[in-house]
Amino acid sequence: KVVMRENTGGAIGSFEAPIFVPQLRDDAMKVSSVVMSTQVQKVDAGKSSENPLVRDGVQLLPNLTKVVGRNQRIYFYYEVYDPSIVEQAPHLRTSMAFFRGNVKVFETQMVEKTTIDEPNRRAVVFQFEVPAEQFQPGTYTCQINIIDAVASKVSFPRLTFAVMN
Repeated sequence: KVVMRENTGGAIGSFEAPIFVPQLRDDAMKVSSVVMSTQVQKVDAGKSSENPLVRDGVQLLPNLTKVVGRNQRIYFYYEVYDPSIVEQAPHLRTSMAFFRGNVKVFETQMVEKTTIDEPNRRAVVFQFEVPAEQFQPGTYTCQINIIDAVASKVSFPRLTFAVMN
């Protein structure tokens, strides 16, 4: 739970959300938390960073409230660690499905990866960009579908967010 006070006017607000800690058992697929963002900012080219949210000179700024406006773009970022490898390459497939209640309202195209993007973390990186204008105002569940074709494993992390006018 986070409680904040605005110093100028004295307004107080709070926010509470569950924290997802993935279980990294040996038999399960190792997937990072899914980071959702509505903002990116350029990073100085000369700066080196170990921050995984900095890629190609752009930093993803996490949206902690999980509330977006219809005029924004929504960015999703996650990594799969230690994927199974055949002939020196992984074979991962992923897509995202968005539900309002029990109704699927949008799904991204399937993305396939056959390379390790971050060798020092043995991670395959996935980034998606979805325009929020696709969604009517309301609460949505985003389900990430991840398939490791080499190991015949699947994972379905989820997160909930709200779209406002």
